[in-house]
Amino acid sequence: MRTWRKWVLGVSLGLVLLCLGLVAHAVWPFYGYPVTTVEIRPPAPLPSAPVPGFVAGVGVRDITPPVGIPKMGYSAWAREANGFRTRLKTRAFYLRAAGGPPLVVLQADLPAASLMLQREVAARVARTTDVAVEHLSLHVTHTHSGPGQYMSSDFYNSFGSNRAGFDPRVFDFLASQMAAAVEAAYHQRRPARLAIGSTDLYGATRNRAMGAYVRNHNVSDKQTHAAAALRAVNPRITLVRLDARTDKGDYRPLGAFSTFAIHGTGIPPFSRPYHGDVWAFFERELEARIRAHYDPPWTVAHGPFEANHGDNNPNFRHGMRGAMETRRLGLMLAEKGWELFRSLDQALVDEVTLVAGQRELDLLQLSAERRDGLCPRAIAGTAVVGSAQDDEVFPMSYLPPFQRGWPDSGVEDCHGAKRWMLSRLQAWGLKPGRYPHRLAINAFQINELLLVGLPFEVTFEAGNRIAAAVEQAAVARTPEHVVISSHSNGFFGYATTAEEYGAQWYEGGHTLYGPQTTPFLAREAARVVSDLLATPERLQLPAQWRFQLRTARYFPPPQPAAGQRLQIQAPAFTAAAANQEPYWETTLLDVNPGQLQLHRPLLSIEVSADGEHFVPLRDARGEPVDDQGADLQLMHLGPAESGMARYALRWYHPPVATPGQWFCFRVAARDQQPTFYSSAFR
Repeated sequence: MRTWRKWVLGVSLGLVLLCLGLVAHAVWPFYGYPVTTVEIRPPAPLPSAPVPGFVAGVGVRDITPPVGIPKMGYSAWAREANGFRTRLKTRAFYLRAAGGPPLVVLQADLPAASLMLQREVAARVARTTDVAVEHLSLHVTHTHSGPGQYMSSDFYNSFGSNRAGFDPRVFDFLASQMAAAVEAAYHQRRPARLAIGSTDLYGATRNRAMGAYVRNHNVSDKQTHAAAALRAVNPRITLVRLDARTDKGDYRPLGAFSTFAIHGTGIPPFSRPYHGDVWAFFERELEARIRAHYDPPWTVAHGPFEANHGDNNPNFRHGMRGAMETRRLGLMLAEKGWELFRSLDQALVDEVTLVAGQRELDLLQLSAERRDGLCPRAIAGTAVVGSAQDDEVFPMSYLPPFQRGWPDSGVEDCHGAKRWMLSRLQAWGLKPGRYPHRLAINAFQINELLLVGLPFEVTFEAGNRIAAAVEQAAVARTPEHVVISSHSNGFFGYATTAEEYGAQWYEGGHTLYGPQTTPFLAREAARVVSDLLATPERLQLPAQWRFQLRTARYFPPPQPAAGQRLQIQAPAFTAAAANQEPYWETTLLDVNPGQLQLHRPLLSIEVSADGEHFVPLRDARGEPVDDQGADLQLMHLGPAESGMARYALRWYHPPVATPGQWFCFRVAARDQQPTFYSSAFR
């Protein structure tokens, strides 16, 4: 009996120590890391020059950070980036109608939007353009293979990635590249036309939270099988096409921005390279088709971003999640997007009505009447640790209380059915200001399109309810297309319906402000739209912002590289296998990650008929085979002497058994290192 009691006491003591260790690990960054203060005061923008009609411009910049930045989206299951498979881009779309202020739709291949990042970009471009902060909206793809550490709250800088802390250099790098894209779009502006259209695509997504979705009182079909999950999604692709007048006087496409509801989770946890996920193929394939068909004289940009996607996952086939399924689904999106783009050939107009605005609310300062059921502070639930369906990586996902569908049956509070992660220790260790609380709601109308941007991952049915409130508020304008865009100008976790919240699946556990989040957002979004369309001067933003964030440094410091580039291993071929793409791979010695500058073009393939005289390789459409596409990969293998490092280069989906052709890897010059060519292979 004494032995049994000692065993119980030992286990109990072990569990207590484990819990205390978890608490210490969770709260340490909030108290042990130094603080960085970011102050943003946007100047008044430049005055707008008169224009006779609608003008538009597009700017594109690369936002691929260096090796070593923690990736955001899979939280503790993520890994620091070791290179890239597809580059990350930002695309700015400048639109201005005669007699009115401009609108900039800024798209980025990032895991989440950031209020602080949007405000900083707006402040920078106001000095050189006519774009005001309230007329620039930031929208992202929500790829889970992009960088973290640039968010506006300590909570997501600490728990969004596998490492904690805000990195000022990551933030500055992103802000600089994104501001440059906006400035390029502004300077490129020229007379333009636009067309807006939509189409539905089923089969690319499935609802990953059917057990929560069928609880909605207005959902009559309560089936939860796989076929039902394919129906319970937002299938709508909405696309704004922009064409501009060339110097010869005709009109050619500048590109398009579009919305669709799909998580950027085709690439699974533990993957190391940066990757745009399904969006990368949607972006690049549509851009390539536009270039090949219309031959425009400028850079073409397609900037897709999230609609209300919160419970809509990529429909990857069982056991095949990864690069090949991500490509398949991305190309499915591109095929449908191309059909839609082409269908707008005869719908382009130069008479454009354009209005845009934002409202910012501090949820910690709202009166109880204005909150009307919204919880006064944020709390994360235990279901967040268990992860979303299809994203589980450890058995913890299936164990109570972390298991989805394990609501709290204890004392009722504002957070209702949510089981608090770490119980009341969460509220003790993480004060309300550590969580996101400055809420920006943005809206813009372009002719028959009305888009409302929210800093939440809005589920399918939550989006339907918010859209219904918005449509009612806009009844005088009767928009044909209403889009609720997730991940706009910040990140607050999820927005589920009250019924979905009560089930406490991952999405409900990650709805930080309680079961009334969606009704609150519906009311506030309707207010923004009503004011925007009637009295836009009521939508005023603060004159300045101040953020204080716990800080860590991950951006690699400058380090001289004294060695010389050289090939370590000759190119070797790996054949295709089950769920494995074919590729050529070589390894080389090159400058360290701090000098490699991944945001500049680096890799390409050259071809030769004799193995000695090489020229750049182009594919069947005439597109160069380089790292601006989706088939060249770089991976950092580790440091070497003299400030050098080892890297692996891969070329996926190469031509095979092509008679009379030799190939080589070309690596662009870096840090006083000349252009490098691998040995020839075929």
